[in-house]
Amino acid sequence: MFTIQVDKTFEQIMKIFYLSGVWQSDEEPKYRKIGKKLFYSFFGALLPMFFATNAFLCTDWNESIFSVQCAIFAVVIYVKLLYLLLKKPEILAFLYDQIVLHSIENRDEYEQTNKKIEKLMRFVRPYCSAFYITVPMLIAMPILSADKELPAFISFSWNDSEIIYWLAYCCMSLSLLLYVLGIVTTPLIWYIMLNYSIEYELLGNKFKKLGVGKKTVKTRVKKNGGLPQRSMFVEDLIVLIKAHRNLTETIERFRTCFSPLFLGQITTSGIVICASVYSLAFASNQNIVQVELYAVMMLYGIFDIFFVMYLANDITIASDRLSYCLFESNWIDQTESCKKYVLIMGEVLKQPQQLVILIYPMNLETFMTIINGAYSMFNILKNVQ
Repeated sequence: MFTIQVDKTFEQIMKIFYLSGVWQSDEEPKYRKIGKKLFYSFFGALLPMFFATNAFLCTDWNESIFSVQCAIFAVVIYVKLLYLLLKKPEILAFLYDQIVLHSIENRDEYEQTNKKIEKLMRFVRPYCSAFYITVPMLIAMPILSADKELPAFISFSWNDSEIIYWLAYCCMSLSLLLYVLGIVTTPLIWYIMLNYSIEYELLGNKFKKLGVGKKTVKTRVKKNGGLPQRSMFVEDLIVLIKAHRNLTETIERFRTCFSPLFLGQITTSGIVICASVYSLAFASNQNIVQVELYAVMMLYGIFDIFFVMYLANDITIASDRLSYCLFESNWIDQTESCKKYVLIMGEVLKQPQQLVILIYPMNLETFMTIINGAYSMFNILKNVQ
């Protein structure tokens, strides 16, 4: 029996959560935990409020567009931060669920599963590292630059007070460091969703093997006091039906838990992508670092929604194959009663697992709709300019 443990990258991320105080240990007093959650909740809300204020007061049209983009961007990350603060038990329960950890008997399946997870991790590691490096650079740039700007190239031209400038700088710098924790929550969600699709594939392989392993059947017949082979087929089928129901219920709990976050991503990602493209195309007085920032925000907006949609689509595809896998088993050689069970289960499996948020199915078609919407908004902005 092989078991896949949670990747060390996520263990390091969780250590950062504990060290920063966003996650509290069980030994901490109750009121101290509540105090930390309230502090981070109120402090984290300051950044989107600041960007919204700057969008309203700034005289530069291009910077106002960029500030609106940053405000929306910050709101989505703030929601992720709230999930970290308030949903720690649920996140850990999903992450360390047996469905995610996997118990695999076949070595080939174990190696294939490891390869799929490693493919994701090869993207996750540089993804997290990029933000760990980029945010400190954004914070340091105003100090190194002669212009009195805030991090993320906010001019702050509507302020004349030196004291207010440094207060805003310190507050914004600390907020950006806090928001990095919200950003690295995203790979945790990707990892969980990937493992759900993998579990459906493993379940499909088990359906295929029903009634095929004769040696295993004989051994089990002996241990169970001489039960006939057809009964063992039904027993194995019942075990897999329960596993399928458990997986379906777990994914439904996952969808219910994260549906506000997914809805926020679906409704705002198009605006973020549109504003990023607009900033890249028309913003004036740009330097190379500013252009890189706009490009990073555009790529983040695309990948943030693309990966969620892609992995949700993978879950649907993997669950849709289960009925085919079931009919690839050795069900023809079973009794008429066994065949009836198989046919009934086959009808149940014809309904694939689909993650639907409000009215939006999470799949690649919805992603293309978002991209088309972003392109339409970009054309409207271009004409208004």
